[in-house]
Amino acid sequence: MKTKTQLIKLQNTLLEQNIPFVSYRLPDKAEIITLIQHHSQPREIDIQNISTKNQGFIVSPFDESLGDKTFFLQPDCVFFSDDIDDIYIQELSGNHRYLSLEKQESEKIQTTTTKEYIQNVNDAVRAMRENQFRKVVLSKVRKESFPIDFQPEKFFLKLCDRYPRAMVYLLQMPGVGCWAGATPEPLITANMDVAQTVSLAGTQAYTGAVIDSYKWSDKELEEQAIVTGFVENTLKEQGVCEFTQTGPTNEQAANLIHLKTAFEFPARYLNKKLGAFLKAMHPTPSVGGLPKAEAKSFILDHENHRRAYYSGFLGPVNINERTDIFVNLRCMQVFEKEFVLYSGAGITTSSVAEKEWDETDNKMLTMLNVIRS
Repeated sequence: MKTKTQLIKLQNTLLEQNIPFVSYRLPDKAEIITLIQHHSQPREIDIQNISTKNQGFIVSPFDESLGDKTFFLQPDCVFFSDDIDDIYIQELSGNHRYLSLEKQESEKIQTTTTKEYIQNVNDAVRAMRENQFRKVVLSKVRKESFPIDFQPEKFFLKLCDRYPRAMVYLLQMPGVGCWAGATPEPLITANMDVAQTVSLAGTQAYTGAVIDSYKWSDKELEEQAIVTGFVENTLKEQGVCEFTQTGPTNEQAANLIHLKTAFEFPARYLNKKLGAFLKAMHPTPSVGGLPKAEAKSFILDHENHRRAYYSGFLGPVNINERTDIFVNLRCMQVFEKEFVLYSGAGITTSSVAEKEWDETDNKMLTMLNVIRS
């Protein structure tokens, strides 16, 4: 209990003082790690230049062409779950020399209507039947006011308790804003010896049934095959000539079930090439589509909202001799009095627009259920 109280005090101080930080907890781990950069600002970077020798936390948007940039937080201080220093918290709360962050406004963000989303899905199906692309992921947003007693730091701990198999985070950075999430999808993870990535697609609501009992439609199997093929081809293009592939298997992620195929390969392939891997993998067909360029063009032409850092990627680089970069799914953008939820669904030629709308609603419940609890 004391550990949680100290973490809440630390995060509350960082949020109030507008100090850049991230707290995160990796899947199936108990330890919460907080990285703080208070003597300078996180720097804008070119993804291509990131390597496993860098140390910090990367946050990258879905698409940089709209003005959102990739930032890298290089911590002045790292706290683990059980070693948060009370004196340090007092120094942070009493010192106003730190560079403050601009508070972002939510006025320009409008909730996606059912009519708008269904029209976009039907347009996408029509385009695919004309062979313009094979798959596209269409997203929507939902803006709501916070409950009066909402506190981001307590919400973060609730996410950790509710979703032990997700990468849970709370962050605040200049140019990025304040975000929180519980994402199930690793983009690239690696320790000293082994690197991993996955293809994750297909979605059903979790009903409490045995995980292996969930069956999949042709549409969902097709979607999974598209993503898996992309990951396999990308690994080969990056020179990975030895990898193992397992799946697809059913995987529970919060209130949802997905199809997952796992890839594992020697971590040495990432040495000096982490940035190249990230650039080649992002956006995967699980958040963009295939072919990448055509699908992204359709998304930018049809979605009326800016995705910003939703469906981008984020995670620690070379912290505790691990790199764990995740696709930013099941997330929300935090404003002073409001929050914005983001979710998307993979569209293929056999998609039914109304069902895709329901799927995106189910994905938003990952955050909403915790906000309302």
